[in-house]
Amino acid sequence: MGAPLEVLQECMKNTSCIRNVCILAHVDHGKTTIADSLLATNRLVSKRMAGLVRYLDDRLDEQERGITMKSSAVSLINLVEDEDTKEEKPLLLNLIDTPGHIDFSSEVGAALRVCDGALVVVDLVEGVCVQTREAIKQAFTERCKMILILNKIDKLIVELHKEVNDIFQSILHAIEDCNAIVAELYQYEYCNPDVDIEDTGLLFSPDAGNVIFASAIDGWGFTLKQIASMFVNAIKSETVDSLNTKLWNFDAYVDGKTNTVKLGAIEKGKTNLFVQLCIKTIFHIYSTIVIQMQRDKVGTIVQKLNITNVTREMNHTDPKTQVKAIMQAWSPLADVILHQCMKIIPPPSNMHEDKIKYLLDFNKFCENEFHKNCLEKLITVFKSCSSDDSTPCTAYVSKMFCVDNKNLSQNKPKVFIPKPRPKNTEPKQENGEKTNHTEKEKNCEEEKPRDEFSIIALARVFTGCLKTGQEIYVLSPQYVPQEGKTSDTCAQLVKVKELYMLFGRELVLVDEITAGNVCGIGGLESAIVRTATLSTTLQCVAFIEHPSQPPIVRNAIEPTNPKDLPILRQGLRVLMQSDSCVQVVIEESGEYVLLTAGDVHLAKCLEDLTTKFAKIEINVSSPMVSLRETVTHGSNKSDLKKDLENSVTVEVAQIRLTVVVVALPDVIANEIEKNYKLLHSIEEHQQISGFELFAKRASKPEDLKPPTLKMFKSDVTNVSLKHVSEQLSSVFASCKGIWAKIENKVWSVGRMPDSINLLINGTSNYARNIYETLDEKDPRSCFDQFVVNAFNSCCKAGPLCEEPLKNCVFLVKNFEVSHDESLDGTTKTSVNIESALSSAFREAFEKQQQRLMEPMFTTSIQVNTNILGKVYSVVSKRHGKVLDAVGMDEQEKSFLVKAQIPVVESTGFANEMRKTTSGQAIPTLKFSHFEIIDGDPFYEPVEDDEEEEDVNVESAIRATKLRKAIRKRKGLHVEEQVVVHGEKQRTLNKKK
Repeated sequence: MGAPLEVLQECMKNTSCIRNVCILAHVDHGKTTIADSLLATNRLVSKRMAGLVRYLDDRLDEQERGITMKSSAVSLINLVEDEDTKEEKPLLLNLIDTPGHIDFSSEVGAALRVCDGALVVVDLVEGVCVQTREAIKQAFTERCKMILILNKIDKLIVELHKEVNDIFQSILHAIEDCNAIVAELYQYEYCNPDVDIEDTGLLFSPDAGNVIFASAIDGWGFTLKQIASMFVNAIKSETVDSLNTKLWNFDAYVDGKTNTVKLGAIEKGKTNLFVQLCIKTIFHIYSTIVIQMQRDKVGTIVQKLNITNVTREMNHTDPKTQVKAIMQAWSPLADVILHQCMKIIPPPSNMHEDKIKYLLDFNKFCENEFHKNCLEKLITVFKSCSSDDSTPCTAYVSKMFCVDNKNLSQNKPKVFIPKPRPKNTEPKQENGEKTNHTEKEKNCEEEKPRDEFSIIALARVFTGCLKTGQEIYVLSPQYVPQEGKTSDTCAQLVKVKELYMLFGRELVLVDEITAGNVCGIGGLESAIVRTATLSTTLQCVAFIEHPSQPPIVRNAIEPTNPKDLPILRQGLRVLMQSDSCVQVVIEESGEYVLLTAGDVHLAKCLEDLTTKFAKIEINVSSPMVSLRETVTHGSNKSDLKKDLENSVTVEVAQIRLTVVVVALPDVIANEIEKNYKLLHSIEEHQQISGFELFAKRASKPEDLKPPTLKMFKSDVTNVSLKHVSEQLSSVFASCKGIWAKIENKVWSVGRMPDSINLLINGTSNYARNIYETLDEKDPRSCFDQFVVNAFNSCCKAGPLCEEPLKNCVFLVKNFEVSHDESLDGTTKTSVNIESALSSAFREAFEKQQQRLMEPMFTTSIQVNTNILGKVYSVVSKRHGKVLDAVGMDEQEKSFLVKAQIPVVESTGFANEMRKTTSGQAIPTLKFSHFEIIDGDPFYEPVEDDEEEEDVNVESAIRATKLRKAIRKRKGLHVEEQVVVHGEKQRTLNKKK
């Protein structure tokens, strides 16, 4: 370890010198290599080996595959020069390296939650990829300040032999693509049209200092300001700041005659200032030393770069070692990153109020007066970031992770100093000694399997001071503070056993952690499954949960030996805690189902189970994919008259209801999915239950209220509500026909955010939509909740194979309540009503053309023209389709192929693609959407059927096969002909 622990602890108390930062990027874009450069500043890695060791990839499978699979944290302390005062100040960087593989994107969310800033790394050769987009989106959602690092500039020059203008275009495209993603997110997130994104400081702009140009493997990087300060004396009448601004003005150039900066480069066809001073400098160094190998010019280059300390490596015979040494001496990447982190990323004491409100879910809790008072007190404490004993301690556990006990500082081997034996001691009996020794060995052997690893919580202390032995409440995500309550089922009081500072592979035991720091907490594994809020007071709200994509691939697992089932159960519990993405489900049949994000993630989970957590042999089933059920339009999509005729009427108790099911257009479904969280909160807001209404009608009929427009106390929510209702109205209107008439008649948006279904009020005399409160004077409002519950019950499991419904609209055409009988609100009646209504909804669904929907993966593969055909054949073989093939580079003849394949067919896709293309194509699969299988799931092939010409036979057979397989797996009835007595007619004649 580089810096002494005492120095680190001293820095931890000064919040102004702390920066919590994580590194984000697509797989193989250079995150861990950059992390190595930063680790070398604290001597955790030698400078010569930085980039080759990949220190934070400490798992064996991470080193073998060459990818990061989990997020690792490390605390680094350095002295960084302040721009204003020119004094060196200490900087404590809590750095988290995250995985770039799409299967582990939940680890990125967990890391971002405890950070204030993010380093977004982009490989200039590949450009902005799938996971880069995802990473920027997550960082934006978590309100993290971003710095863009454009990596692998050296590769463009040395390996791809790009010209200066091509390198400039690659840089420009990368910055523009990242800015396009940020602008799109900003437009969707913030509804205020008056504030221009250019004024927010969110966009990446090199002249603002939030873009670093780098080569991580060679360990150098620079910003525009560095180049400006380097050339300021060579150009007349310029300051560092003015030259910095002009460097990113593509119309500026240096006039060779006057040696001044002039405008008009575009009109005159001149090379702009950025290309002249930045790219040409780097290009000249690499082409001279590496490509042309002109050793005699090395001295001149070293002199012009103002390098005074000439090392042995700068005169090395290997040009790559030589250029690496020169560039590192000129502008070390680690120093540039540390300087920009100090300048751009806010310290914990300067956390923006917008971020605090987001973390505490202010818009949700501010509706209640008591909650609002709690929040206002918390916001004040968060802003001060105080570590006083009087300040309540608040921390957030973003994930649990597993650590080998040998990496904990208390288990490190102690230095043994032999002491001379006193003269009067008698030697012990040999037999007794042996027995004691063997007993000790046995005890060690028994204890060893249990103590091989520990589960540690990765947490950030936001306020107060966390101490060893302190009692603190663990608030689950469902916790809501109550006035005057001293205990709660969602709050558990626990004692903090150990506190650790994180140094990658090693964890060092400390007594206390002050506000603003990231740490490891031991002893919470029994109280926390994955995430939780820690607080010394119950007057605290639970932090908002970070959104993550649910895992899509399901595999049933069982122990090879049935006796090992309890061991497997315990192993699965530990796996669920230590992996933030995996889910374990116990089916009704009793089988254990492992839900993972993809092939690589599944392999990691099985490796952990068999070698670490359970240490038993495991049998794994073939992937079981979760499907969706839906309905399709008839022959004419725009005309729904035929579909609307297939209605079902049900009469139960006092209710008479007519319902019909139609397919929901994709445009509307996408808009609702985007705004689902807000729409669902609007639906639940000021909602009154049917039983309360029954009681109110009986006791105080004069208090019954007419419908009113729902209003929130939060201005942000009201603005968002208005914006969303306008957006939905325009989307409904664009679909024309029946959809234009029902734009403000949405009754319910369902309870499944990933499977959108709508309940629409199509009645003429019942006023009901999610934007208004119930009309309490109307007797039908008492049964409103029963209808919504029946709708949700029906959507949960469809008739085809008990899978959830998706993109269905249940249109209620008629809803009446008879006044003859007295209204009855008992529980028994409500169950009967809901059951009957749910059956009617199901029957209405069965009357339409039913279809299955399967999940689809999308993949982007960069390939050359000579293997393009092979890529197409692998995709089509797995029932996939190529969406697009964009020519990227005419000289290299490379294409970017965008394709999609069903998740069902995706097992081993990446390996097959690598084998077929001899390792040239490396696909990454990302879940995209659910797509309808265009075939009747009840199809049975019939010989000589004339009507079969209109049927998509291949899709129909596939849909039927999938439906039957799922029904079999779930133990449902399958209409199959099973031969009971199979007797084959055979010839009895023995003649050969």
